Amino acid sequence: MTAERVGGRVRLSDLSGGTYLSPRPLGVRGAAARVALVGAYALLLAGDDLRMEVTVGPGVWLELVEPSGIVAYDARGGAASWQADVRVADGGCLVWRGAPFVVTAGADVTRRTRIELSGGARALVHETLVLGRSYETGGGPLRSTTRVAADGRPLLVEDLDLRDPVLAGAPGVLGGNRVLTTAFLLGARPGQAVGVQETLLHGPGALARSVAAHAHEAEAAVAGSWERWRAGFADPAGYEDAV
Repeated sequence: MTAERVGGRVRLSDLSGGTYLSPRPLGVRGAAARVALVGAYALLLAGDDLRMEVTVGPGVWLELVEPSGIVAYDARGGAASWQADVRVADGGCLVWRGAPFVVTAGADVTRRTRIELSGGARALVHETLVLGRSYETGGGPLRSTTRVAADGRPLLVEDLDLRDPVLAGAPGVLGGNRVLTTAFLLGARPGQAVGVQETLLHGPGALARSVAAHAHEAEAAVAGSWERWRAGFADPAGYEDAV
């Protein structure tokens, strides 16, 4: 999916989607656009390989909305993967509050997120990883990597390997919890870290993170950071119904 500015208005292209997700425009006005990522069918199943490419052009404000979460089901000995490649050009802005990503018992998932920022680009991303459904004691193996670069230089490099339940439950990782929520502020630096959940990155950015037994608890812990950072990403023009 590509959002570019043409004649003072955002033009959305490459919305045909694929096997797994179908991007649906929710609103476009001036330099701002809002797009929903709608699942085409139940996922992730064994053998599924979901890949997304999102490009935000210069001066474009784009918000991605997920109406429902993603569930990685019992792979029955197989595996599945999820990958997002995001590029935000100079002056562009991306806001993406992802719905919970649930890894059920028996699933085996590799999750990759790569974000490239250029010039004055900014991104605000929210993700929640859940190991196991409410009636399960835990989820299947999960490895989640995040790579963020600003003007070609690494801003955040993270490899979260939860494939070993013993290591995943260590005090410095999940510590017996099954939910991990993170808000990433990228390309912009807050004045200071506020609260124990926030960490300033070495470059222009910060993250707020919490672990808990339940998704609503983990998300509530970083809600203040998200709302404060989200205020700096205010929609510049409002929306109108997409045609």
